[in-house]
Amino acid sequence: MRRLFVLLVLLFGLASAQSAIQMRFGYGEGLGLTFGAGVESRLRQNLSGRLTAELSPAAPGVALEAALLFKPDLGQYDPTLAGLLPYFGGGLGAVVGPSLTAGVSFTMGLEGLLDPFTGLFAEGAYVYGFADFPKVWRFALGVNFR
Repeated sequence: MRRLFVLLVLLFGLASAQSAIQMRFGYGEGLGLTFGAGVESRLRQNLSGRLTAELSPAAPGVALEAALLFKPDLGQYDPTLAGLLPYFGGGLGAVVGPSLTAGVSFTMGLEGLLDPFTGLFAEGAYVYGFADFPKVWRFALGVNFR
């Protein structure tokens, strides 16, 4: 019962801190087709933190990532580019599946805002495995709901 209480407190804290919820569809080396979700929180003007999890029913497996992203709105530099948010960053990533890997992740992508509350994105990620873990890449398409 105590573990359930701690889990609920952590989930409530995560839900109250998030500023965007993601739905993601992708393809990853070693996993194949994936689908998942993520939460993103704006930390500073051009800095965001993100947690993602993608499930792969075929492998079976899961890809996890915790990343810190530099994500500026290009509209602050040129008004004609408002709503375009290129981003890059990294953090820690893991792929649990046929071949386990854990390491440093590098992420790069582009998000385009449809309106102030919805954005579509495309991104690529590379997990550089620690020690003898393999290095893997992933690609994802998705939508952010703010």
